[in-house]
Amino acid sequence: MIRLQRRRGMTQVPKSFQQPKLKSAAAKLVTIYFTGLATGEREFPSSAWKPAKGALKKDTGGKCAYCEASTDVVAHGDVEHFRPKSIYWWLAFAFDNYLFSCQICNQTFKGDKFPISGVPAVAPAMPAAAPIGPALDALLDMLVFDATLVDDLHVAALWAGEDADLPHPYFEDPEPLLRYEVDDPNQEVWIRSAGGARADRAAAAMDAVLGLNREELRKLRYIDYRTFAVFRAVLMGNIDPTVRQSVTSEIRIQQGRRQPFAGMKRYFARGWGLPGPF
Repeated sequence: MIRLQRRRGMTQVPKSFQQPKLKSAAAKLVTIYFTGLATGEREFPSSAWKPAKGALKKDTGGKCAYCEASTDVVAHGDVEHFRPKSIYWWLAFAFDNYLFSCQICNQTFKGDKFPISGVPAVAPAMPAAAPIGPALDALLDMLVFDATLVDDLHVAALWAGEDADLPHPYFEDPEPLLRYEVDDPNQEVWIRSAGGARADRAAAAMDAVLGLNREELRKLRYIDYRTFAVFRAVLMGNIDPTVRQSVTSEIRIQQGRRQPFAGMKRYFARGWGLPGPF
């Protein structure tokens, strides 16, 4: 995992998550809530968050925000609710609760799991019956917020009390929490804790909740690691200055946001004293 940047410009956040359309989404959320009181179930239409997918995918460079594998060739990817909508129903249509994920991380592993070490968030206070008029308008304003009118610090503060075990890559840099362990005999690379209580919780959650040490990822990471190590070996040799410049440029490119397993490559680049990403 690497740190992602939430782009909040009016041309970058889909119109569905800005006013006045945001108010319609809030009204839909109120209907779902009160219908759920009667039926015992809450059904959230995926059409509500599909407009976010393009923007989220652009943020990650077409990779899963969790495992950093590319989704462009073998899968379409999901709009993932970082805080599961089955638990945090009021965040079902919150743009800041979304990130782009592969189906395996999202559906096969994470699902409704969301371990925290702090105090669970309290759901908004809801009236006993669906309000109308000004009372409804006040409720709608409380339930949603325009992503273009807030910043990362404001949003992170809303949820800080939960102390989520999983790092939210838009609000916390995962890289200092992780180290990568190479298993050459088995041609695998494992994700491990970088040390410390926060890192231990994060690494454990990434393993148990997201499956980031599943076998196929360990082996895919090793392929990229081996190539990266070859670049390093070439750079350490007595080579033509033009070749050196090209290899150095490629090393930096390979650590870019759009590259698979960029977090791992950045980790080894730091350890080997290589230049970082552009």
